[in-house]
Amino acid sequence: MLELPTGVIVLLVALVVSVATDPRKLRTGLYLLALLSWLLMTGAGLVMGALASFDQQLGAYAFLALVVIVLGTVLALAGFLIVTGITLLRREGWAISRLLGLGVGAGMLGYLGLWVLVVVTGSSQWALALLLLGLPLGYLGFGFVAFLLYGTLYPAIMARRGGPVAAVVVLGSGLIRAKVPPLLAARLNRGRALYERFANDPPVLVTSGGQGPDEPVAEGEAMASYLAEKGFPADRIVIEDRSRTTEQNLAYSAELLKQRDVEGPIAAVTNNFHAFRAALLMRRLGIPGYSVGAPTARYYWPSAVIREFIAVLRDHLVLNAVLLGLACLPVIGHAVAVLVNR
Repeated sequence: MLELPTGVIVLLVALVVSVATDPRKLRTGLYLLALLSWLLMTGAGLVMGALASFDQQLGAYAFLALVVIVLGTVLALAGFLIVTGITLLRREGWAISRLLGLGVGAGMLGYLGLWVLVVVTGSSQWALALLLLGLPLGYLGFGFVAFLLYGTLYPAIMARRGGPVAAVVVLGSGLIRAKVPPLLAARLNRGRALYERFANDPPVLVTSGGQGPDEPVAEGEAMASYLAEKGFPADRIVIEDRSRTTEQNLAYSAELLKQRDVEGPIAAVTNNFHAFRAALLMRRLGIPGYSVGAPTARYYWPSAVIREFIAVLRDHLVLNAVLLGLACLPVIGHAVAVLVNR
């Protein structure tokens, strides 16, 4: 009988407890990724060990195949980010936030390129520098993959398993020439579908969004008009028209519901790339409920997810700054040593 390592059991228990107490936590994604990584590495080690015991050369080939798979995955991901980044710029126009996917993809290729250069030149000094640079990059990479993994699973699970709510809150995302664009329309359509799912005890539907400097009307009003034009009952819509951020969307909507004596959990509806962060903010604000996501165009999704991860890092700025600074200390120390010894 195969015995599970103690670390696997600890991670599994931590994951179960985290989900059971409140699934709206980033640490749940960290537990999940750590558990999966441990299981994958353990499984790969067992397979390579078994092959090596049968034939030493076969074990070496298995290890080489694993390295090729990992490198191929990184290259494929980098290429995907670059292609989608270029597509995003072509379709949506230039903006710094739309360069994120392209920049990350180019950075991944650059890091691999430096390793190729180190191998060709045989520079041990640069090899050590790249290994140490891998510490802060690994910190960010692990956090991002955990956010991506659990941030994808959470809204998908909640969309199917989320229970009845007192209100459905659709979060605004900006208007184009006073009209609801496709991105926002997807949110509204998902919000309406969720509303109809609980038709036996229909919730209130809140359209949440203030008026931006380039918008002739508040987003909440335009969203309500969109729903009304499609036959949604106007008396079930509550308009929140002051918010400018996601946190304000949720906080101001909760205030309006309280003023109308609407009590109970809410379902926040946004796009899939944004749903998990909305859930994290709900938990921080003490708002019961869950979030669900609407579909997003594939070319738009990568940069949007990276932007959301950066926002999560910013939401926990002090902690991440300290941990990232500690991860950078070996790199800085190595650089100082190289300069002193010149």
